[in-house]
Amino acid sequence: MTMHQPNPEPAFARILQQRPENWGDDLIARAEAARRRALMLAGVAALIAVLEAVALAALAPLKTVVPYTILVDRQSGYAETIKGLAPGALTQDSAIAQAAIVQYVIARETFDASDLRANYEKTALWSDGPTRAAYRHLFQKGNPDSPLTRYPATTIVSTTVKSVTMPRTGSATVRFDTIRHDQGAAGGERRSWTAVIDYRFSGAPMRMEDRFVNPLGFQVTHYRRDAEDTAPSPVQFDSALGVPTR
Repeated sequence: MTMHQPNPEPAFARILQQRPENWGDDLIARAEAARRRALMLAGVAALIAVLEAVALAALAPLKTVVPYTILVDRQSGYAETIKGLAPGALTQDSAIAQAAIVQYVIARETFDASDLRANYEKTALWSDGPTRAAYRHLFQKGNPDSPLTRYPATTIVSTTVKSVTMPRTGSATVRFDTIRHDQGAAGGERRSWTAVIDYRFSGAPMRMEDRFVNPLGFQVTHYRRDAEDTAPSPVQFDSALGVPTR
């Protein structure tokens, strides 16, 4: 008995007839997929560009140009950076401390017979134990460094504070000038100084009259003065006003 074998030619012919159509569909599908991938990549790139633009816009206020002015002292050559003042940049505590420091330096470095006693008492009151003892020793009789020994009673040494720098709480660096004027002289001497000061506000009890002079208990715990120049510079005085003209 012979089995009937199916003729493969019709099926093969159908496959051959369908292949061109399937190939066309496959090419179209691949092109569509490639287009979708390209659109997706373009969208991602556009999103990244937008995010970068937003980030740069957010960081723009942080990038500012701050101008600085450099001040050079004509006598000593000392260079100092001068910053502009901004509202609220100086706190209340810093302002009080700076004011007390300036008053202390002026009282300690000024020599004028008319208010010598007041400056002496103020400096002693505004100094702590060791600093007060060293200051009082400076005025002892026979001390060659005493202002009472170095200056005649008619000489006036005025003090002008140029700057106060406070690197940290409780410490300050003060730059100041002293000008010596001997009575009747047309000229005098200017010296430039730098003082390093440590200070505190003490809550220790004090007399009522002392509290009137130093209400916050300001005290200098360390004081060191160094000359910025090797020799004094000459100063000319106005004959009528008695103030330096240059």
